[in-house]
Amino acid sequence: MAKSVRLEDIARECNVTKGLVSRALAGKYNVGDETRNIIMKKAVELGYDFSKLRTKSSKKTSVVIVVSSNILMKEDYWQPIIKNMYAALNRASIKMEYFVFDDNNIDLNSVRALKDNPCIAFVVLHKNPDSIFKELRKFNKPIIEVDPKYIHYTGVTQIKYSNYTSIMEATKKLIDYGHRHILFFGSDMHAFSFRERHEGFKAYVDDNKSRDVHGYSVIFDNSNLQYSDNKLLVTFLKEHPEVTAIICANDICALNAYKVIKGMGKSIPEDYSVIGFDNINEGKTAFPSLSTFNVPREQIGDEIGLYIIRLTQEDKPQYSEFAIRCDFIERDSIRKLN
Repeated sequence: MAKSVRLEDIARECNVTKGLVSRALAGKYNVGDETRNIIMKKAVELGYDFSKLRTKSSKKTSVVIVVSSNILMKEDYWQPIIKNMYAALNRASIKMEYFVFDDNNIDLNSVRALKDNPCIAFVVLHKNPDSIFKELRKFNKPIIEVDPKYIHYTGVTQIKYSNYTSIMEATKKLIDYGHRHILFFGSDMHAFSFRERHEGFKAYVDDNKSRDVHGYSVIFDNSNLQYSDNKLLVTFLKEHPEVTAIICANDICALNAYKVIKGMGKSIPEDYSVIGFDNINEGKTAFPSLSTFNVPREQIGDEIGLYIIRLTQEDKPQYSEFAIRCDFIERDSIRKLN
């Protein structure tokens, strides 16, 4: 039997105190961001059993964050959301707990044990494995799903981004800049958000056919999480030299499109204007800097916290879904045509 990982083990590996490890893993943000991220990563790496955090009773009302270890490791994306959610809940004396699962080895017995947790709601970040959702829905407690990866579940409140309308805005921007042959590059099966962005693109192109606008789609299989199909994109662009702009499902797809375009000996934005989505750090430092849509992570954390606080004052959730606006950030990757 594998040795149980203790707080002392994590503390020793990180060269910090046991108390600091306890505060960091319990979601308490009187810990420096860099230190907290190091501790969280080490806990996941060593195989710490996060269910231990739930054995301590608390007089506070609580919510449980259900998150995969892979998602938790993406600190630049998800930690601002978690941090602001914690701050909002803490002001209302609502405790935040973690249930961390391994995508490749989900322990359903641990999930079922959540039935006895006195929390008022579960917050699921991004991924929603069917096996976990089937168990959570049996508990008859509110479930809030943030940036859902797959389909909508009845009785679940989904907090989404303005995927559809944002990509319509991106398409409008390119059309206003004189582009008439525009490509969408993404993967419909990867995530619900990607599909919504594709639908927004197609809808706006259809509404502007009278302006001689032509829309194209290169949709790839993203089951291996490569966020691109370079050969497919190269082949398409060579066969359609009339294309002057590419809207990508997210920033990673866009940065992969950068590599393809430059590998063809072409330039951005002289030959192709490119737009992404998410506003990740790599897009800011890319050359040229990537035009994108900002996901307001701090605001999302605030909104989740406020929504949960309202749950303590109401009999049941009032919304099945709501979308957080993502504003367009124009950088150097797009240009007006003559």
